[in-house]
Amino acid sequence: MNDAVRQLRSVARLAGRDLLHEWRVSLCLALAIAAVLAPLLVLFGLKSGIVDTLTARLKSDPRNLEIVWRLNGSLEPGWLERLRSNPAVGFVVPSTRTLAATLDLAVADGKGLQDVDLIPTNTGDPLFGVADAVPEGMGDLALTHEAAGRLGVSAGMNVEGIVYRNLHQQRQALRLPLRVSAVLAESHYSGWGAFVSLPLLEALERYRDGYAVPGLGAADGAAYASGSSRYARLRLYASSLAAVPTLAETLRAQGYDVSTRSKDIELVRNIDHALSFLFRLIAGVGIAGCVLSLGASLWANVERKRRELALLSLVGIRSRVLAGFPAVQAASVAAAGIALSFAAYFAAAEAINRTFRADLGREEFVCRLLLRDGVSAALLTETLAVLAALIAMAAVLRVEPGESLREA
Repeated sequence: MNDAVRQLRSVARLAGRDLLHEWRVSLCLALAIAAVLAPLLVLFGLKSGIVDTLTARLKSDPRNLEIVWRLNGSLEPGWLERLRSNPAVGFVVPSTRTLAATLDLAVADGKGLQDVDLIPTNTGDPLFGVADAVPEGMGDLALTHEAAGRLGVSAGMNVEGIVYRNLHQQRQALRLPLRVSAVLAESHYSGWGAFVSLPLLEALERYRDGYAVPGLGAADGAAYASGSSRYARLRLYASSLAAVPTLAETLRAQGYDVSTRSKDIELVRNIDHALSFLFRLIAGVGIAGCVLSLGASLWANVERKRRELALLSLVGIRSRVLAGFPAVQAASVAAAGIALSFAAYFAAAEAINRTFRADLGREEFVCRLLLRDGVSAALLTETLAVLAALIAMAAVLRVEPGESLREA
């Protein structure tokens, strides 16, 4: 065993010296590998960068996870509980009728908004940022960016909510002091809207329906008989982008009219599939040509050095160990080609990302090769290079020690 290891080290040393001696040929082989591998790295970096950036943008906008309820209906609490238990559901909160989910808002300086949409919310609402306080109880609300700007208020300030109804042929107005718990990001919701807790939304619906609502200070009206509540709509978000179409189809199969932004999600998937197909096609043609070229070059090198290899066999180096000569050279040339390829990739990626920097966020890239993908590409290149050397290794095994004497 020790003798075989010693012989293998000697063969590896000789293979390395032979590459250095014929450095022009070695450099050409390394450049040939780099000429194939570098464009593949750039192409794969573009695929990863573009798809990851588009996917991250989709994920960062919670509206892409929303299943929009189009029509009012009658949703039972039991059905809602079963829906909440669905692993495809990320967030769900029921809502009242559309006509009952509005109010007017006013501030002390006289500014106001009419018919502001009331939107139910709860803990875990994907539209709320980490620093945003979700409204709780009957005295809080969160405003959209546009509504807050129109009223000139910010988080922590107070507004007055006004709700009207006709009861006993009289027009009544309910005025509610409300605290702004948060102002949502402009990108998360467009238009005038106010997010409130479900109990407040239900109480306002009962007030409009003519019931007395002591919790809101409205003693006039019929007594409300509490029982199992039914809801007209709901706000629903899927747990992931992949779950959006599945969840929407499930609801449509149950007879509910819903819509999604599935076209945007499908567009990213189509881009991913198209780039993957192009990458596989170009990679297959390029790698096949590179492997054949490298294999032929190594085989030709063995044929040119048959006398020297036969002499090494004659002095006692085993044929199986001697077959490592082209394998070591293939691995060394591949390593040099990989180094040149990554140098070219980093230069190209930097140029591409810098060109599109104005259209990208801080953590976004047009061309980015992940570490695991880079390592996989390097290992695959080394493996294919050694496989390409199999022809040359077979030629070494056919070399007879006596050839060195016949050619002397």
